[in-house]
Amino acid sequence: MTMEIYNILIKCLFAAVPAVGFAVAFNVPAKYLKFCALGGAFGYLIRELLMNCGVQIPLATFLASVIVSFYAVLWAQKSMVHPRVISVASIIPMIPGVYAYKTMIAVVELADRGYDMNMMQSAVENGLKTFFILGAIAFGLAIPGLLIYRGKPVV
Repeated sequence: MTMEIYNILIKCLFAAVPAVGFAVAFNVPAKYLKFCALGGAFGYLIRELLMNCGVQIPLATFLASVIVSFYAVLWAQKSMVHPRVISVASIIPMIPGVYAYKTMIAVVELADRGYDMNMMQSAVENGLKTFFILGAIAFGLAIPGLLIYRGKPVV
């Protein structure tokens, strides 16, 4: 149990690296990079904890991206910066790169070798996971804007 927590914390530390890298690529000012790193690590931690509790990856990603987006709104209001400065870079570690890669490899194999049931299943399965995870990230980023910055009441 202790080793599993240690591994998750190491992964969170490494999740902060691409968050900062993309923040630098998006020209985020240096004083906000720590918020991006913390958001990337925090989002990854939430998603991993939810997945360890048995939640499927699209729902875990959605919930983590909603929480990270609210975190970005909180820090953006305190530091007088737009929330997207923090939230977009913080969400980057949750992009489903492995699933997208497996989808592309399966599609290339199908094109190269012809129809194979296992390759078709891999392409569809990984493609749908990629689609739903990206949709979860997009909706998770949109939720705080719809709830907080809305002019009219929700109901």
